[in-house]
Amino acid sequence: MLTTPVFVSLLVISGLGILLGGYYYYKPESIVKKRVKNSHWKAARKDAEFRKWLEAEINAQVTKTRRMGMIIIVVEAILMVLCFSLWQKG
Repeated sequence: MLTTPVFVSLLVISGLGILLGGYYYYKPESIVKKRVKNSHWKAARKDAEFRKWLEAEINAQVTKTRRMGMIIIVVEAILMVLCFSLWQKG
């Protein structure tokens, strides 16, 4: 059913997806901090209340990003197993 080049390309895509999910799971702080504008960092240095809010929002986004990374890993692993089983069947 699946030819070898198609199988290899699907496995490579799934492997890259797992790597992306791993990056989102293990390094969510770096991803979230890239999204914060410089003006927000400057305002957080001046205003303590804004700093508390910004830190709470960053922590919430880190949690969501880590959860999304785990979902990506699981979905890509399932896709990889399905592709492998289809290749073995054919």
